[in-house]
Amino acid sequence: MLFCISERQMHWVRCMLASAWLTIIASLLYDPWLPALAILNQTLLPPKLPSCIQLQGKCLLEQANSPGTTLMWGVIVPGSIFIVLVFGHELWRRICPLSFLSQIPRALGWQRQTKCRHSRTGKTYYTLVKVSPKSWLGKNYAYLQFGWLFTGLCGRLLFFDADRLVLALWLLFTIIFAISIGYLYSGKTWCNYFCPMAPVEKIYSPFGGLFSSKANNNNQLITPSICRIVSPEGKEKSACVGCKSLCVDIDAERAYWEELKKPPESFVRYSYVGLVIGYFVYYYLYAGNWEYYFSGAWVRQTNQLALVLKPGFYLFGQELNIPKLIAVPITLGGFTAFTYFLGYFVEKQAKAYSHHYNLNLSSDIIRHRIYTLSTFGIFNFFFIFGGRPLILLLPLWTQYIYNSLLVLVSTLWLYKTWSHSPSPSLYLRGSIDNNF
Repeated sequence: MLFCISERQMHWVRCMLASAWLTIIASLLYDPWLPALAILNQTLLPPKLPSCIQLQGKCLLEQANSPGTTLMWGVIVPGSIFIVLVFGHELWRRICPLSFLSQIPRALGWQRQTKCRHSRTGKTYYTLVKVSPKSWLGKNYAYLQFGWLFTGLCGRLLFFDADRLVLALWLLFTIIFAISIGYLYSGKTWCNYFCPMAPVEKIYSPFGGLFSSKANNNNQLITPSICRIVSPEGKEKSACVGCKSLCVDIDAERAYWEELKKPPESFVRYSYVGLVIGYFVYYYLYAGNWEYYFSGAWVRQTNQLALVLKPGFYLFGQELNIPKLIAVPITLGGFTAFTYFLGYFVEKQAKAYSHHYNLNLSSDIIRHRIYTLSTFGIFNFFFIFGGRPLILLLPLWTQYIYNSLLVLVSTLWLYKTWSHSPSPSLYLRGSIDNNF
């Protein structure tokens, strides 16, 4: 669908999105409109929200929230997940501001190189550094990415859901880290080995989105989301350096079915379900009511950092004397572990059922269909909460349209993804290693 858009046009799109993202971060550090928003809150919000939103049995002290935090949690995060499921990784990889910023060292020619000696001629030459598949990072990057995603969600609940300064520092740290990886390693190493959004892309877009471009079947080297550059003659050409052998940008179908058999893939997919559920459920376990979350009061707290050592649970009208600093990772970790083991249990039972009734379903198909159902479920669960405080401020008919759209696109995605089975890839038929 978007494959026909030229790289030159997408480059300007990335520039504009990156500039907008940096502007939002800047607004977290300095927001001259905040006093006016405080007055606006007092005049507009009372008809929409109750006068007292309780947090652990007490009325919550609030302040006007920054537009930056509202956009980040209410629009950007839900919007990115919607884009990945509907339009696939091919669009997200081509517009992601963080991916764009991580490529600054490559664009400036400042990437780290290593000295090599030719085995036959003995001549010395320099080459860009790639992650070895046999290295610790090459074997465990999925756990690293999920760990960072887990840390980020814990950080939201503890430190920067409402604290503009801490959120800005976290985002700036992530940008600096991404640029550093772009200097240390070639290609899209940041996207493939470090970015916490990568496992989310894989989950919601295993082969492509609902409206992804059709696969190439003519051995064309420019696949929908492959790294590319524009030559001096104005033609697009592949800029791939082979930073990852099973790359979703090269061959999404082949990458999915090959990684399906690996333990890290099951860990990420089953654990992600619990991580998302645990994240949203914690708002209730912490405040003792759902009103705290759906009102958006959590983003208007004045003292989030001061609460990290206060009680982290409020159940049945009683505080539990467990600091929030400990309660958050316990909750997210507990839900993550539960769905991880539940996923393996369901998979085992499904295989036994298939064998007992002679359904002739391979292990790959069974696992794929469990993945598909879990993704369908967690997508709809996420949007019960994701961006909901803003959606609830809209007219009721608009909310009905929004909810219907979510169910429609997720159902169409389920229908499209369910029927996939292992087959020769429709993208490049050979391994990326054959091209380098």
